[in-house]
Amino acid sequence: MKNLLDIPLASLEQGENKLNLKLQPHDIELRSREIAENPSFEFFVGPVNVALVITRTGLRLLVTGSVSYRAKLECAICACEYEWDFDEPLAAEFLSCDELPEEKSECEDGGGLHGNWLDLLPMVRDAIHLAVPIAPWCRPDCLGLCPVCGADLNKGPCACVIAETVPAKRLSPEPGPEDSSRRDHPPRSGSS
Repeated sequence: MKNLLDIPLASLEQGENKLNLKLQPHDIELRSREIAENPSFEFFVGPVNVALVITRTGLRLLVTGSVSYRAKLECAICACEYEWDFDEPLAAEFLSCDELPEEKSECEDGGGLHGNWLDLLPMVRDAIHLAVPIAPWCRPDCLGLCPVCGADLNKGPCACVIAETVPAKRLSPEPGPEDSSRRDHPPRSGSS
């Protein structure tokens, strides 16, 4: 399969070169269940949009832009499926070493440059992989599931005794204000 993000250096003029691609996940070698380490990542919904500006100045190539896509995720708190839009920035600098006479020490790692080609596929794939959260939340105030019956507490309280006697405590990835281990903010004046 042809890599649509493999750009021939000869096609890049000095200055800015704009590139906008609307790709399907298989065009950039992504499978529907791409991130196997993350079971919460279900699949892509629709195309993957890549907008790039490749600025060529001499032997240097500056690549900036973004990759945007929609993915179906599973909430780590209540297990519901939901869709989320991602818009991830891209930025990298490459140095074309083919035209340098003897000074190849600066070019030991060519990154995405391979001969006369600039391969941006690894950069785009990395941005996608790094953007998907390990434990996604469907919304910031998700209450999760009842630990007894498994009912979705976002839809209302369940009939379990534990739900009536113990208020649902939302799990939080950050310590709350009552957490004494959080010392990045001084206590408010006037509080008891």
